Amino acid sequence: MAGWDVHTHLIPPTVLAAAHRGEFGLSVDSGSLVVDGERLPLRRLADPTALLHWISSQDLDGAVVSVPPALFRYDASIEWTELVNQGLRELATPQLRVLAHLPLFDPAAPSVAAGLASEGVFSGFALGTPSYAGLDPVWRVLDALEAFTLIHPGHSDDKRLDSFYLSNLLGNPYETGLAAASLVFADVPGRFPGIRFCLCHGGGVTAAVAGRWQRGIDQDRPGIQPVSLPVAEALRRFYVDDLVHDDAVLELLTKTFGPERVLAGSDWPFPMGSDEVSTVRASDRSAAAEVLTRPLAKEVAEW
Repeated sequence: MAGWDVHTHLIPPTVLAAAHRGEFGLSVDSGSLVVDGERLPLRRLADPTALLHWISSQDLDGAVVSVPPALFRYDASIEWTELVNQGLRELATPQLRVLAHLPLFDPAAPSVAAGLASEGVFSGFALGTPSYAGLDPVWRVLDALEAFTLIHPGHSDDKRLDSFYLSNLLGNPYETGLAAASLVFADVPGRFPGIRFCLCHGGGVTAAVAGRWQRGIDQDRPGIQPVSLPVAEALRRFYVDDLVHDDAVLELLTKTFGPERVLAGSDWPFPMGSDEVSTVRASDRSAAAEVLTRPLAKEVAEW
């Protein structure tokens, strides 16, 4: 077997059922899930059997599943989180490891994370890219859990990206870089070293601008507070997937994050994903990805 694909997506069946009932502001129209004005074509995205066929066709051990970013909905109720996570529980199999959804800005988020981790079902957590200000209580729990934590870009508010599909082509890499910068400059990798952050799409723009971030620290630019780790060292505490569509960029990732920290990720089943997983890279990282994404089964005494 060639290893694990750490970046795949499915719509949880509970979400689809709620959409058919017209609940949580969802609907189904012409074969698409409509959520907050965005349309997600169902087809393979709602078909775990299709993902299992992908795993088989790529000779993979399995895949790590998170919800599409349109379903993060951090302004929704705690009931939304419960609906999503129940559906993820139903998707979990030995070949499909699932990443839980958190109500990041709800005061209950730390206790929700601790509770989900104790179930022995979830392999970690998937987060979008909102502002991470004030999330130390959440980071504290994820640190204690040593949780695999996938960072996946959400929607960019820059209206200039509305043309040429730039919301994805440029907005996604920017959003991931913004999330990484927020973590680095808040010293999250230094203060909470147990969290196993993994940045989607090769970390977006992160590797390309890491030197500029360090220059800003060295020159004591406005708003920058002292951090415990140089940028280069902080980034070596992240994992990234290898979804960059460019061998030259892949080489940069190995130099920036370390070759052992570049994991196979396809973004299945989205069109901007990979047509195939590199079996060489997946095999090389198989042991690391297998350990990183094992289901959590740990109690957190205090959060």
